[in-house]
Amino acid sequence: MPMEINYSGKSALIVDSKLEDLGTLRQVLSRMGVGQIQVASSVNMALSLMREFTYDLCFAAYDMGKADKNGLQLLQEANAEFIFPASSAYFLIVDAEASELLFGSLENSPDTYISKPFDQGKIRHRVEKQLRIKEAIKPIEQLLDDEHFEEVIEKGEALSKLYPGLSVFLQRITGIALLRMRRYSQAKVLFEKLTDKRDLPWAEVGKGIAYFNLGEYADALSCLNRIVDQQQICVEAYTWLARTHQVKGELALAVTLMRKAVMLQPTVPRLQGELAELSSQTAEWDISKAAYQNAIRYARYSAFQTPSYYFGYVRALIQANLKRLSEVEGDVIRTLEDAVLDHPDNQEVMFRAKLINCDLYRAKGLESRLEQMLQQTWNFYLRMELDNQCKWLDIMVDAAHSTGLEVEVQKKRKDLSRAMIEKEWGKANYAAMTSFRSGDLDRAFQMFGRANELLPSHTGIALNLVQAGIEKAKRGHNALWILLSVRDVLMTVSYGSLPTKQQQRYKALSERFVEQYNTLMQPEESGSGEDPLSQEL
Repeated sequence: MPMEINYSGKSALIVDSKLEDLGTLRQVLSRMGVGQIQVASSVNMALSLMREFTYDLCFAAYDMGKADKNGLQLLQEANAEFIFPASSAYFLIVDAEASELLFGSLENSPDTYISKPFDQGKIRHRVEKQLRIKEAIKPIEQLLDDEHFEEVIEKGEALSKLYPGLSVFLQRITGIALLRMRRYSQAKVLFEKLTDKRDLPWAEVGKGIAYFNLGEYADALSCLNRIVDQQQICVEAYTWLARTHQVKGELALAVTLMRKAVMLQPTVPRLQGELAELSSQTAEWDISKAAYQNAIRYARYSAFQTPSYYFGYVRALIQANLKRLSEVEGDVIRTLEDAVLDHPDNQEVMFRAKLINCDLYRAKGLESRLEQMLQQTWNFYLRMELDNQCKWLDIMVDAAHSTGLEVEVQKKRKDLSRAMIEKEWGKANYAAMTSFRSGDLDRAFQMFGRANELLPSHTGIALNLVQAGIEKAKRGHNALWILLSVRDVLMTVSYGSLPTKQQQRYKALSERFVEQYNTLMQPEESGSGEDPLSQEL
């Protein structure tokens, strides 16, 4: 006979914008004996509570209002902040008919659902079932939370023998661990077995992610499209589909796909952000502007808030209004002020905001205001910490090119050279540059990789690594592995927020990557030609 659950020791969080329904569910849980119950009327309020308290049970309404974050987003954002333990149970409040469309995510699916009107007997049954499952698999979920992935796999096998009825639950956790360890071949085999005889959308997602990371794009598109065709409301499926089309060079398709995803889930900042990035690359500025604005709005005060959304929006705004910049100057300045206010005490954000102001005056042809703004930017640069001066030196040099500050900035560049080489990332980058110029691509790729590992936020180093990788892949040895590494680096770069010169280089490298990948996969169709980037470094 199963052990009786002691509800008095349990805590619960209820999240619903409909206060009457929220109150009704609170009464149901109180009658069940749940000891501590807290409520929230919005996702942001719920996240604030989750940052302070840990809950055994969370009940969140999927529909929180058309323009508001939904209950699935709460789970996604809580997982991104690591504030909702895997051992806690998550219940989505949604109509039974819609529930099967909301469980396609691999890592961000609710455990189960309950529907309105609330029935105490049904709710008790669902809660007790989930709590017993959670108790049985608690050891493996704790290991997953603690990132002990090898032990996750071992424990999964042991628990499957003990609880054969929970085998699918446990294999899901094992699959997540394999993906996080980058063991994509093993993950692929696992998810293929799971989907062989069952309809499991989350396993299709896992399979698609494994295919993508192995460079098997046709298979990735096939299984991810199956999820979308089933009308699954799954952020991961759309995101990985768009990424697959992106790395194949099919940017227009990627934009179309992300627009569909955004229509389904308009309050998800990551979807809006990816749409904005893609549409910036295709110069669809109206789409880009709107998506960046929404990304800023819905990411604010969450784990997804990033300066790149603000800077991407401003650059899209400038590009979309090159013939009437005076009309949007106020919006540009306000957005840059918001970026600084939302990222307080961040020198890099302040510096980048000043740089974009320079770009605005350059685009308007206002030489005198450009010189003034450049001087302000330069004065601020000189007050930055040495690490930041070294990191942003090349961008400062580009900004000062052909201006009255150029000589002074170039002198500072020489002064900083020694300081840069004394830093581990600077030493690695210098060694890589020297090796590249001497034709030693093996060492260049290795040392650029080292520099990128030490300072992953340095776009210049990332693009150097990409260029060296493409050159090295042309030689054929380990070419697929190299190109997949290059792809992963390209996908970490926020294109829309880059200065113009870096955007141009990014696009050229992306096109060269696609060409080289296609040449590798279809050698009989390959052509020859000199690489226009081969002498850039």
